[in-house]
Amino acid sequence: MRKLLLLALSGILLWSCGTQKATVPEWIGAKPIDARRTYVYGVGMSYINPNTAYQQAARSNALADLAGEVESQVFDESRLLQKEDVGGFSSSFSSQTLTTSHIKLEGYELVDTYSDELRYYVLYKLDLPQFLEVKAKNDAIAMAYIDGKLEITGDSDRPASNRFQALADALQKAFDRQLLKDPKFKIELNAKLINGLRSIESDLTGSILLPETTNYLGLPDQFSAVLRLSEEGLNTAIKLTSSSGNFSFNSALGSILCEHTGRENAIILECPLDFKRLLPQSSPLVHLWLEAASNWKISESLFFQNTLIQVAAPRGLQNAISSSISSTFNTSNEAPLVLEFKGNETTERNLGDRTKHIISGSFVLKSASNTVLWSSQRLMKFGISTNPSAAKQAAYAEFDKDIRFFIVPQIVRNLGY
Repeated sequence: MRKLLLLALSGILLWSCGTQKATVPEWIGAKPIDARRTYVYGVGMSYINPNTAYQQAARSNALADLAGEVESQVFDESRLLQKEDVGGFSSSFSSQTLTTSHIKLEGYELVDTYSDELRYYVLYKLDLPQFLEVKAKNDAIAMAYIDGKLEITGDSDRPASNRFQALADALQKAFDRQLLKDPKFKIELNAKLINGLRSIESDLTGSILLPETTNYLGLPDQFSAVLRLSEEGLNTAIKLTSSSGNFSFNSALGSILCEHTGRENAIILECPLDFKRLLPQSSPLVHLWLEAASNWKISESLFFQNTLIQVAAPRGLQNAISSSISSTFNTSNEAPLVLEFKGNETTERNLGDRTKHIISGSFVLKSASNTVLWSSQRLMKFGISTNPSAAKQAAYAEFDKDIRFFIVPQIVRNLGY
């Protein structure tokens, strides 16, 4: 009983693998050649693996081989798709498609299949004269459709969104028929498509409007701009990029805001079209072609001045604080930020012949409108020496270190760089 079950299972497996013949067909070792040049043939093979779609892989390989044969006949291109191994038969077939065809195959027929213990083979054929006749007719229909769509792209009275959609339709038809790979059409057709794109782009204008205000690094809230397009309906298809910092575009209002300024003084804003948003129903191939071919974008150069801070502190400490932050910030009495030191310095002389100079207090960073942006913990630095001047100098040195290595980095982190 067990032996019968094994035989039954083996029979089912062999039946599922294809036609199992007693002798190996001749086309396995040598692809058929039609002396009348009416038919061309394609052979494909894949290794048998029940866990993969090996039959579909073999069919895909056979169609790829057939496409190569058609191309060699139509375009006079020589393609070596098979290699003889030691055993005398083609082993270059794999479970992947062998080549990307420049021809859209139609009207092919399945001639035969064959399988052995390891491999599954497929043989296709195609009536070449009939295929060329049908191809020429379908290509002519496709080109007429494309030309009609390209006429729309040149109509300046139509909305740009409609013209872009017409261009996308033309591109999709070209990709469906693989006309952009066909030597008969690709050069002239690509030029027509480029001209259609340039026609739309030449009618689409816009600019970034900047207010006459001074912008500072680290203060993103002070920046604002507006994008104006000749067709506001395309606002939703705008993609905003910047050479530094982080900017955002509100398509409903047309406003450009800054979230982080970055650390570069000169910044370039660019607003190209996002074709995935503009043409959401189009294929990725259409999007890629348009992104590569498009030259249209709006650019604007911005300049952000170094961050200005006004230091508010007792007179002696004010100069010391200004010097300590000078490597990162510029200081000015008209700065939009105020760094206030709420503290003082004192001297104690009750240590025998020694003097202790103390600086204590805390820092507060405020905007020009007196809004507190950041505050530090209370700090205390001191210097001790028998010489009062030396004690004061030591205290100022410690105070300088705290500002450079602790206070300044905290200010930077709390600003919008």
